Amino acid sequence: MSMHHSSRMKVCVYLEAAELFSRSGFYAAFKNHLRALEAVGADYTTDPGGRYDLLHLHWFGPRSLRFLRRAKRKGIPVVIHAHSIGRYDFAGGFTGTRLLAPIYEKLVDRIYSQADALFAPSEFAAGTLKARGLGPVYVVSNGADLSRFRPDEKRRARWRKKLGLEGFVVYCSGNVLPRKGVLEFIEVAAHLPKLSFVWFGKHWGPLAFYPRMEWKIRRAPGNVRFAGFVDEPEGAYDACDLFFFPTHGETQSLVLLESASLGKPMVLRDIPAFSSLEHGVHCLKGNSVEEFVQAIEAVISDTELRERLSAGARGFAQDHGLPAVGKRLLYLYRKILEGKA
Repeated sequence: MSMHHSSRMKVCVYLEAAELFSRSGFYAAFKNHLRALEAVGADYTTDPGGRYDLLHLHWFGPRSLRFLRRAKRKGIPVVIHAHSIGRYDFAGGFTGTRLLAPIYEKLVDRIYSQADALFAPSEFAAGTLKARGLGPVYVVSNGADLSRFRPDEKRRARWRKKLGLEGFVVYCSGNVLPRKGVLEFIEVAAHLPKLSFVWFGKHWGPLAFYPRMEWKIRRAPGNVRFAGFVDEPEGAYDACDLFFFPTHGETQSLVLLESASLGKPMVLRDIPAFSSLEHGVHCLKGNSVEEFVQAIEAVISDTELRERLSAGARGFAQDHGLPAVGKRLLYLYRKILEGKA
């Protein structure tokens, strides 16, 4: 491939069927990457039919695969963004997924092995892919738009009124699925009846039908509320006081970055995906309903701890800001191009 225009590298960042995914984490990541590239003045296009030096795919539908093959023919390097790392994040999503998970993982691996490099959103995700013999794999944060997720007293007051919130509010956000820790969220709320618990995110109902979960949601204590999908998460989260995320599995959580950016104290499940967050510095971690209850009580009763966790969370979010992500993308694109030239 000729590198005569290497001084001005042009990248194509492509997400197939973007409108289909407009409420998903990887759509937000795709948008964040475009803004990150803008922040560092990079030359990019979102049109895979045009001219470019490198193709960065955020998904692998039929059109993406067609452009992947075309890039291969032209000697253009291809990066695939591994938002999914296979059965780990696929099983437990929707009904029937456990049976499909191994087949799905084989498909993912076959596609991923065609890329010149893979981007993964966390060390944990990268390690999982490397262990399956895929790579090279580079860690690239999904990024968080820190200018949007800033504490704002006026907005907080407006959203507290809008949501009818009073007192200390614990929140979580994500699709209402067992994997996200919905059952533990409800159980912890039952142990802390004086606090309000709010879950933001889409409830799929029969499509993701887990009778036990649906039953528990219908019988949830009065201090638990499922508020549905919110269009202005920065306002809704800001109206709350503590981010509690008992998820069983994530690759990298956007909602965690957004909550950290708002400086919310965080109580998380101790899972590999959160290994870069330090207990007592950026968050508190637990593994059981008892530990979660203790952690939430500790945050409420100890102002000094609350402020320390808030500052720690904000510091953690800073490393995932768009300018930092843009610099990392440019550095990796160049590295991949040079390796290919």
